[in-house]
Amino acid sequence: MEKPVAVDPPGARRVIEAGELAKKKGLAVVAGTQRRHQRDYLRNAYAIKHGAIGDIRGGCVWWCGNIPWVKKRQSGDTDADYMARNWLNFVEMSGDHIVEQHLHNLDVANWFIGHPPIKAVGFGGRAHRVSGNQFDFFSIQLDYADDLHIHSMCRQIAGCYNLVSEHFVGSEGSAWGGGKMQTKKKIDIPDFPEHGGPQVQEHVDLLNSILEDKPLNEARNVAESTLTAIMGRISAYTGQIVRWSDLTENKDSQWYNLTLKPTAEDFEKGEVVAPPDNVVPVPGDPIDEKKFR
Repeated sequence: MEKPVAVDPPGARRVIEAGELAKKKGLAVVAGTQRRHQRDYLRNAYAIKHGAIGDIRGGCVWWCGNIPWVKKRQSGDTDADYMARNWLNFVEMSGDHIVEQHLHNLDVANWFIGHPPIKAVGFGGRAHRVSGNQFDFFSIQLDYADDLHIHSMCRQIAGCYNLVSEHFVGSEGSAWGGGKMQTKKKIDIPDFPEHGGPQVQEHVDLLNSILEDKPLNEARNVAESTLTAIMGRISAYTGQIVRWSDLTENKDSQWYNLTLKPTAEDFEKGEVVAPPDNVVPVPGDPIDEKKFR
């Protein structure tokens, strides 16, 4: 399956449930979070797991680049046509770029740390987009418990400094996601295969797991990384702190059953109504002009 696997909390939980069913049936599930199959990332993940930089104390993850593309509405398009063609720019279709794109970096954080964050608080905004209903940028503080915080930054604006990477600071060193590591420890790191790049290697790993009768199952990993991004997006859209439990356990939370429409089922039924272009969430209360007179 390709990332992201959901755009809202019920969708992510649905994938986790499907992954558990796949385990019972002995089925393999590999996701498009290809850094988990990339030699340089695997080497650093191994080294960190074996104490190369000590305990991770904090870090930053980034995906700052351009808007990949925009598709304008064509004469004769139905709402379904337009949303399907311009899916990248509608939160109902892609989850917003923090989910669709920045998920890769958030997945590395979850992977290296060993679990998803417990809460998120952040902000974002829109200034340049010309279609759809997404933000241009996000800045999210992710709390992984035990005083471990990761700053998540993503942006899709042309003409700005670009950076796609991850950096972690440990108690005894530091490391870039798939790059340089500063450590005084000597770790014997095994060689990891990578045939034709990580996107090819993930398929090799899938097939090998089937042949060896040890099926890989990445459903929970990719669903939790998707949910991490969704948690950050909800916080930025609302201006509120959002807890992992709000999306996974607390059925009384206002976000537990938050479902973006149109859904996949709406497309199947032909009941698609596109949201208006250039109307986005505005967090906080409106300004009371009387207070400033």
